[in-house]
Amino acid sequence: MPTFQQALDANPAQLMSLGAAIAAAAGKVTTLGAQHAGEVAGMGASWQGDDYQEMVRWGGDVAGFIGRSDAALVVCAGALESMGATMMATVTALKATKQSAEAIGYRVLPTPMVILGPSQWSQVSSAGPAAPAVLAAYQSGAVAFTAALASMYAALIAQDTAAYGIIRTAIGLSPS
Repeated sequence: MPTFQQALDANPAQLMSLGAAIAAAAGKVTTLGAQHAGEVAGMGASWQGDDYQEMVRWGGDVAGFIGRSDAALVVCAGALESMGATMMATVTALKATKQSAEAIGYRVLPTPMVILGPSQWSQVSSAGPAAPAVLAAYQSGAVAFTAALASMYAALIAQDTAAYGIIRTAIGLSPS
């Protein structure tokens, strides 16, 4: 599970790039399978008998293996690309919310928790009889920012966990 700071520093575009590379690899595996099938079929013109039939049977096993590998790669690539995009949106929103809180004077702790910043405390202390109302307003803003950051952070962790599960499932589909 990433820390809050790791979540802010995350670059889910790397997941999308990895997904695209895996999708390209799946295409190469499919091409390799077709080339192998063509080579086996081409041998039939000059090779007959039980040995050739065994080669044809084995070629079917290879085709099945390649098909399962291709399916696992495609599932993994799709998961990485879609979860990367989802995580990118969440990270972007997380950063923007943190920056908004800081821009209006709040301090964002790495838990994530938002507290009043020095300028806000200065305003509270100089508010005279209105100080309790000013403090309450700033505190409610801190609570709202904390809730927003915590929910986005939890969503990112859930997305990360889901992506991991999908990848593990894809690996499980791959023949061993």
